[in-house]
Amino acid sequence: MGKHVKAQIAIEFIFLVCVAFVMLMIFLASVRDQATDLNQRKDFVLVKDIAYKVQYEINMATQVKSGYNRIFFIPEKLDNKDYTIKIEKNEITVSLEKLEFFLDIPEINGNINKGNNTIKNIGGVIYLN
Repeated sequence: MGKHVKAQIAIEFIFLVCVAFVMLMIFLASVRDQATDLNQRKDFVLVKDIAYKVQYEINMATQVKSGYNRIFFIPEKLDNKDYTIKIEKNEITVSLEKLEFFLDIPEINGNINKGNNTIKNIGGVIYLN
């Protein structure tokens, strides 16, 4: 083998390594995008789950007889991320980073807190905390 052939083989090897590197970068970018999308979906499910849990507790309190009293728990964080939960007018809002989820709820007196919450039905009026 002459020097010319060895140089051609070296150039072809470098070209193949570069092509493999580019393909690896494309693959990693695709995996990163899919992981980001999956995390966003998971966050949305967590936010939606908390909102529906609170809506369920409030709906249960409105449907039962006077004297209903229950304590339910709302976590401090969702998947180790800070979030906000609030009730304004007849709507519950749960926010996590760029996500916001709204649900309609019956009229209640009080507000929701992270941690333990007490919901009561006293004479057909719902009190929260």
